[in-house]
Amino acid sequence: MARKRRSARLQTIAARHALQVRHEPYWHELRRGLHLGFRKGPTAHTWMLREHRDGRFIKRRLGLADTADIAADGATVLSWEDALRLAVADERPTVTLGPRYTVAQALEDYWVHRVAKSPTGSVEADRIKSKAVIEPAFGDRELGSLTAGELRRWRDGLVKPSADRDRQRRSQATANRVWSILRAVLNHAYANDRVVSADAWRRIKPFKNVDRAKTRTLTVKEAQALLKVLPEDFARLAMGSMRTGLRLGECIALRVKDVGKREVRVEHSKTGKARMVPLESEGRKFFASLVKGRPPDDLVFKRADGKPWGKMDASRYMARGVKLAKLKTPATFHDLRRSYGSWLINEGANGEVIQKLLGHADTRMTLRAYAHLLDKTVRKELERGLPKFGMPSAQGKR
Repeated sequence: MARKRRSARLQTIAARHALQVRHEPYWHELRRGLHLGFRKGPTAHTWMLREHRDGRFIKRRLGLADTADIAADGATVLSWEDALRLAVADERPTVTLGPRYTVAQALEDYWVHRVAKSPTGSVEADRIKSKAVIEPAFGDRELGSLTAGELRRWRDGLVKPSADRDRQRRSQATANRVWSILRAVLNHAYANDRVVSADAWRRIKPFKNVDRAKTRTLTVKEAQALLKVLPEDFARLAMGSMRTGLRLGECIALRVKDVGKREVRVEHSKTGKARMVPLESEGRKFFASLVKGRPPDDLVFKRADGKPWGKMDASRYMARGVKLAKLKTPATFHDLRRSYGSWLINEGANGEVIQKLLGHADTRMTLRAYAHLLDKTVRKELERGLPKFGMPSAQGKR
């Protein structure tokens, strides 16, 4: 026993410092079925305990490992001796359960994290989905007790079977979106050491080839017909998106000081990166008329009653306008942004230009949304660019 309580590669700070960073702990056997482990992360390092009990391995986190910069305190930061003492104690964590941490608690911690890094609108939308679907199924469950089998059965149960392949695909895409919320919650809990293993949910892959890009765009005639029937305040908001390709949230947040003589500066973007969108002649006149004589911090687009636009307002006005304009295919506000990109592509703009103007994180997003239009542009360029040689003579003729 004494021999097994010594480890050349884990016992000293210097020896642990020399180890490679990796997710799987470096395990040291204390006795048959009981292992003390050291997980070396990119920044923080952790002591782990693994014990084989009742036919399965139980893993528990003991605490942070001391380093040359962080001294052990015997409570949250542990030396080798501290970790060893906890690992062989009669009431070690693999024998006695620690504080119970449920999916409901993990959700609340995750929402706090999301609010700090994401727009509140997207957080609220995911929260509503969670309360309707995730919490009733798993809210009171302890994270460590979740299994891959039950998570997969729950995810599969979200799909509504249908003989219609397109309807089935849409249902699978919806299931993927809900599953991505729960998976993000569980990964956040794992990253914060609230559960010792992420294997149960990382084995579950989303349904493939079901989340097709939306490609609805308005023709110029459709856009003109829509603008004619929209109320003046909402028509200005719609025109703003058509002239810049801004998302609804970006339009709503736009302030007078963000509008220049030849461009619009987007400070509050989905990606978190500011960007400049140049304006053509009509766009310059339109925005100049909107901001003339107004305070710098005033919102560019406001409702007729002076209140800010909300996303639900825009959705209702857009649906009403589509009906009044008698458009054959339904359209959303986001389709105005997509139309902006399509009009530019039809005039020969390439994918990199569209990516920059729309603020896509990379060209993959642009290609996903506009691949069908870019293909047409490529064909036009081929027609214009390749020389014409005429048809060769029939084979065998001289």
